[in-house]
Amino acid sequence: MKYSKNILLENLTPGVQIIAENLPRYYSFSLGIFINRGSRDETPEINGITHLIEHMLFKGTSKKSALEIVRLIEGLGGSFDAFTTRENLVIVTKFLSEHLLRIFDLILEMLLDSKIVEEGFTKEKSVILEEIKSSNEDPAEYVFDLLFKTIFNNHSMGMPIAGTVGSVSNIDLKTAWEHYREILKNKKIIVISGKFNYDEFLKLAQKRFTAGNYTAKPRLAPEKFITQNIVQTRKDISQVHIAFAIPSVEYKSPIRHHLILLNALFGGGMSSRLFQRLREKEGLVYEVYSFLDLYSDCGILGFYFNCDKKNLKSAIQCVKSIFNEINKNRFEPNEVEIAKTYVTGNLLLSLENSTNRMLRLGREFSYLERVTSIRETVNKIKRITVDELNDLIGSHFFLPKYASAVVGPVEQSEWERILDEIRS
Repeated sequence: MKYSKNILLENLTPGVQIIAENLPRYYSFSLGIFINRGSRDETPEINGITHLIEHMLFKGTSKKSALEIVRLIEGLGGSFDAFTTRENLVIVTKFLSEHLLRIFDLILEMLLDSKIVEEGFTKEKSVILEEIKSSNEDPAEYVFDLLFKTIFNNHSMGMPIAGTVGSVSNIDLKTAWEHYREILKNKKIIVISGKFNYDEFLKLAQKRFTAGNYTAKPRLAPEKFITQNIVQTRKDISQVHIAFAIPSVEYKSPIRHHLILLNALFGGGMSSRLFQRLREKEGLVYEVYSFLDLYSDCGILGFYFNCDKKNLKSAIQCVKSIFNEINKNRFEPNEVEIAKTYVTGNLLLSLENSTNRMLRLGREFSYLERVTSIRETVNKIKRITVDELNDLIGSHFFLPKYASAVVGPVEQSEWERILDEIRS
């Protein structure tokens, strides 16, 4: 199927699709594989196993050792990485166009013929345990693990992507191998953006991917959102790290772009309400921003800041004041226009990088099962009116509905008292 002059879609086998964007003026290509399997598809007992499998993909195949793989990658002068999210395992590469067939063959070998054996498995578990411990000791990271746990309660969306020390420690080789085989049965989207020979690329893909056991396991949507507050008291640090969030829409929602603009207006840039008030006017914080995380069946809108404990009450009062101001006076046309220009400008600038283009195509197709053109996206954002944005204020800017997570020298009871004050 041809989506546009430069973008092609090929249904390779049931559960395997190719999206190819040809950019003949580039010298390179960016290639990725999106596998529809993430941390939300795990149970608490094996939480972190998808992230563990991601690491194991680089530990060798039946034909190549881990050292041979990295020497090949670096010898071709490109980049090769992978990451796990709550809903996907993604492999990402970027190389000069002349190396496409060698790299694509290497990716498929690593993915389909990974060597998961006891020695490498035990070592990589040790590496990941160090990663988890490091993250747990970083309050700016750990506060988001707490926030997701708070928001999603006992649902798997609330589990940390890397797992816990306990869950990863208990994963054995047999379980990892079984999970790896299950991952390979999930939906895969192969995405390439840049300069390449499409016919040669397709021929190799057809050779390596034959019809197999494709399974699409349904996911349970998160339960009703419960406003909760959780505190990890840390007396060894002076800063308090705070994250708030409220449920929002899923990725395919027709108001997704409205929420992107609201996020930009609220705390997405230096002219945003949060940044201008908490940092520029009051000088209470160094880092402050809002965020919008959208998934297949849910989403959250939230914000984060960190400050010295002595500034905590003042900062929270400022946040309350910002919410009150937004609800009372709404957003002005001039700031909405600035937000539109900021969002569309950043989108267009990011697309000068083939890796960003590839990731965008993969993400869009994962959630929408179609490719949205750049022009269509920009036009959607430009058509949004001030009134449409202001109509969403009541459902997204009521502070008492927000859940919160805190890491720092604060007790749970102390934090609850502060929240009671701003809710009164």
